[in-house]
Amino acid sequence: MKKNLKKIVFSLMALSLIFLAACSSDSSSEADANGGSSSSGDKLTIKMANQVDANNFLNLGYEHFKKTIEEKTDNVAVEIFNGGTLATSDESVVDLLKNGTLQLSTSSAYGIANSLDIKAFNLFDVPFLFDSRDQYYEFLNGEYGDLLKKEVAEKSNLYLLGFIDLGYYSLLNGKKVVEQPSDLSGLKIRSSSADLHLSALKAMQANPTPMAYSEVFTGLQQGTIDGVSTTTPLIYGDRFYEVNKYFTATNHVLLLHGILVDKKLYDGLDEATKTALDESITSYVEEAKKLVTDAESKAIQGFKDAGVEVVELTDEQREIFREATSKVAEENMDTIGQENYDLAIKLLSEMK
Repeated sequence: MKKNLKKIVFSLMALSLIFLAACSSDSSSEADANGGSSSSGDKLTIKMANQVDANNFLNLGYEHFKKTIEEKTDNVAVEIFNGGTLATSDESVVDLLKNGTLQLSTSSAYGIANSLDIKAFNLFDVPFLFDSRDQYYEFLNGEYGDLLKKEVAEKSNLYLLGFIDLGYYSLLNGKKVVEQPSDLSGLKIRSSSADLHLSALKAMQANPTPMAYSEVFTGLQQGTIDGVSTTTPLIYGDRFYEVNKYFTATNHVLLLHGILVDKKLYDGLDEATKTALDESITSYVEEAKKLVTDAESKAIQGFKDAGVEVVELTDEQREIFREATSKVAEENMDTIGQENYDLAIKLLSEMK
């Protein structure tokens, strides 16, 4: 009888342990699936993604964030997927954040606008909108930036934590020197699919050709496109100048990137970890500003050292490009939103 009783007791204990282990496993799996940590003390994993090379200034900024938050905490690990291995477009970055595959990343104004249907972001693709980078950040740190953060929070499962830029848009081509819009006539210039990007290139007399960013280098090599319009640091950092030798610093758009984070992850952080993340974002923004301005300076000199013919527009030449694109905003007002545009012009006039 005693032996049977012992067997029953041991059996019940074994079943209890199995049940507890299963519950623990389920809890851990659920936490991992949501990018979170389990109650057993597993690290919180934050996944980030971009479309650039490991040594590109954008990815170096991601690495700075990773280093900063991992030094500030003992419960956070950051994984970075660069080179388009996970996200192949700006829109896909936002979509991967929305579905929980990523927890934190940056995306362009047009990527956020398209994925979250927020017209206010399209304002930043208006050519020659800002007089300087300082004005751009002052504008974003004010009423318009607050509007963007509010709209992201209201229309998605994401928060907008801040802003950086990826440099000024310029032009690179493999056919000829470009000093005025008419020089672009007939040239197939790679563009994003953003309406205002397409309109700006058309206004400059180019033939805008949408193409995934990850395909640009091959497109330039094979002659599928004659050139590319993107930021100066990206043109240099991703070595497009190796196959095209005519560069023009039009500086017609300063490329906004917004820093997005998953609401569920952010709201679920304990106060210490949330503070560490906020401080790491602040540090990342300042480092990103340094990285992009350094990258712009290095790019211009790097082009010259590589034998690229560099055109840095005079004030008179830039004014010709400004005039050529002066109707882009008006032609795309449905995309921007009249109310958004009027507010921006009002705020910018008050800043001057």
